[in-house]
Amino acid sequence: MIVAGAVTGVAPAGAHAATACAAADPYAHRVVAPSAAVAGARFGAAAVSGDFNKDGYADVAVGAPGDTVGGVAGGSVTVFKGSAGGLVTPGTRLTESNVGGGIEAGDRFGAALAAGDFNKDGYADLAVGAPGEAIGTAAGAGAIAVFPGGSGGLSGGRGYDQTTGGGGDEAGDNFGAALAAGDMNGDGYADLAIGVPGEVPYQETAKGGSIYVYKGSAGGVVKGWDAKQEDAGGATEAGDRFGAALAAGNVTGSAHADLVVGAPAEAPGADPAGSGGVYVIPGAAAGKAAGFGLTQEGNGGGNEAGDNFGATLATGNFDRDGYTDVAVGVPGEVQGADVKSGSVVILPGAATKLGTAFWLQESGAAEQAASGDRFGAALATGDADGNGHSDLVIGAPGKAYGAAGAGAAFLFRGGAPAAGSTAGLTTGRRVTQTDAGDVAEGGDNFGSAAALGDLNKDGKAEAVVGSPGEGPGGGPASGTAVVLSGLVRTAAAPVPLEPYTPTAALQATPVQGATLGPLEYAYTDNIGRLLHGHQPDPDNFGSVQWTVISGTEAYAGGPALGEQADGRLQIAAHDSAGPVWTVTQATKNTPAWEAWRPGDIAMASPPVIGKLEDGRPVAFAVDTAGLLWALPQTAAAGPYTSWISLGVAGLSGATPVAATVSGGIRLFVLDSAGVLRTMVYANGAVTGCTSISDPGLTATPAAVVYPGSRIRLFVRGADGTVLTKRQDDTGAFPDAWEQVPGLTAAGRPSALLSPLSGKTEIVARTADGMIHSTGETVQGSGTWRPWQQVTFAGDESATDPTAFAFSNAGGSSWAFLYRNADHQTRVYQVSTQLSALERQEGAAVTFSREEVPEPPK
Repeated sequence: MIVAGAVTGVAPAGAHAATACAAADPYAHRVVAPSAAVAGARFGAAAVSGDFNKDGYADVAVGAPGDTVGGVAGGSVTVFKGSAGGLVTPGTRLTESNVGGGIEAGDRFGAALAAGDFNKDGYADLAVGAPGEAIGTAAGAGAIAVFPGGSGGLSGGRGYDQTTGGGGDEAGDNFGAALAAGDMNGDGYADLAIGVPGEVPYQETAKGGSIYVYKGSAGGVVKGWDAKQEDAGGATEAGDRFGAALAAGNVTGSAHADLVVGAPAEAPGADPAGSGGVYVIPGAAAGKAAGFGLTQEGNGGGNEAGDNFGATLATGNFDRDGYTDVAVGVPGEVQGADVKSGSVVILPGAATKLGTAFWLQESGAAEQAASGDRFGAALATGDADGNGHSDLVIGAPGKAYGAAGAGAAFLFRGGAPAAGSTAGLTTGRRVTQTDAGDVAEGGDNFGSAAALGDLNKDGKAEAVVGSPGEGPGGGPASGTAVVLSGLVRTAAAPVPLEPYTPTAALQATPVQGATLGPLEYAYTDNIGRLLHGHQPDPDNFGSVQWTVISGTEAYAGGPALGEQADGRLQIAAHDSAGPVWTVTQATKNTPAWEAWRPGDIAMASPPVIGKLEDGRPVAFAVDTAGLLWALPQTAAAGPYTSWISLGVAGLSGATPVAATVSGGIRLFVLDSAGVLRTMVYANGAVTGCTSISDPGLTATPAAVVYPGSRIRLFVRGADGTVLTKRQDDTGAFPDAWEQVPGLTAAGRPSALLSPLSGKTEIVARTADGMIHSTGETVQGSGTWRPWQQVTFAGDESATDPTAFAFSNAGGSSWAFLYRNADHQTRVYQVSTQLSALERQEGAAVTFSREEVPEPPK
């Protein structure tokens, strides 16, 4: 196996102390925590944004429904003001005592939050749910509090129960379990919808749940109207939990906000309980109009027990078509025959009944689904990139990273759907606590809640993600909330074209019915064209067919060439505008390619493609801020999704090296000081990141992988000497480099494990453009025979060579290739049968030049 990166001149490394890699902070994170850490406070279990003081900066309220107040676990809410520098800490703590209420254990004050201008004074007001509040002797009847906004922020709160809406307070109603704000009657005042999932609705006999809407007015919220499933074509049954989730938005395109209500325990028709349902109750001058219900059936899914369709809800105009779309969390969903990991269903807004649904899953954000992830357990919408389209943050608080329940969040960006599609959200990006500069620990439940708001008034929303199980600073598990800025990375950072970059080469797997696979090549020329070479007959280098596949784009640096599990080739290349683009063959072994897929991050390095043991290719690159990113596939033969941060910072723009090893992909990448770093990538993360050299390297080395996943590295020293070091049996790299003496190299060496002899072979270019070869005298010895010159005057190389192994009709072989000044490819193949002389210790190998057709002009 051979993987290589260009080396232009390096200093030999002597003894060095291994140091851990610098942690990345790609989203300029900031952690907010409760004023006092109390175990079980669950700070971060709920979050909402709103401009409570009308200064143009969004503020954030964070709920801690288990917080201890005066020695009693009744719950609290902390409000943080936005500013040019982000959230201002410490925040202002609100409790039930602020509205004149008593504090009892289990009140769960702060379990639900909503922001809206209920009195139309221009300031956002805050509604807080306390669904566990006991009213008189009715335990768990529930209550809410509303705090009006003002120039000094929130103040003067008032408490409410069901009697304001004309109802009664009964045990277990859980009034305030969910809240949503919107102008549902079109009078200019925001109205407050309140979920009562344990209620027996008016004129019904079953405890199936209901909602109240308290109308906005100049004096605050007042009695409005109530609603139940029968208002949307449904039927109330015991345990439906209608009202457990709420959202409001102009879903049907009228002049009123419509109310969306989740009933996650609903049993639709004869389908099992807990499959769930969602109801849309359109707004109207009178408050509500006749609504309709929706289930997974008919919307791309099936109704199965425990799916909990409608457990969470959010609204936003993802496609900017004039209708608000509905995001529905299905955290118990089993993906087809896969695991119970969760999904999100997007129901596009429309004048009648909503549009054709589409589904979002973890695989759309380059993450592998696992049972218990609870993807969709939290939802939040806002414009993270300032393009006018709503974006969606999805929480998966059960996601395991090392331990169960560490949690993750995902950002899916809004945009115009493709022709013939209703999908107004692109593939997503995963965000973990590692991305937020923290450690993912079991039970943190990062992603339990989320809010999006423009906290620093830069025109782009920041995300606030709750982690209610986190122990801040190693203290009690009281919870935290993490503010993430710059969710959408800069895409453009022009890079200069690089002349005479090396050619990538590999042998693809055979097509059906064949025994030998074709040889494949890729390179970028000096004007930025990307050429693919296809050699259908590995015995005939004259059969190479060159095709320019770059279209109107220009590419810089060497491209990466890979093959996915179904045998289709993939190429990743550094677009001259900054991002890395990828393209996949339409079908195996044909010149046809699918459309190029543009990247969305400005990269400093060209990409490299590594391959996991299960056949999935993964692309890697370093961005302009020095952060390492990976681009995995959704599945072994699925499309690439979106780049994910690997949590490593301080790197240079040199091309990384990726080598398949047991358990993952070993990466080598330089930091900004020229220190070589190595780590192992697996399951969307890297481990063991450490230094293995002193400063002074200018690019990553070539790597040869031996049986047992031990690796030997090769670099060019500052004096042109080729240097090497090899992992020992413990997996550690020695401090010092050893010389491969006898050659002053002008470029990077290329190396491989010969399939003919099992010896390590090296080729390198000298300043006169000649290619020289050496190799081990004895298999595995690390002792090198004298360098021999392979090419001669008239056949000068303009690029560094690339060595590659392949099989042909004669058996196993290897060769090296390069391009001359006219971009004509030269290939030198070793003899397929070693002579008796060549088998002797220290004997040189012989090469024959193969003729390759010229590329297009």
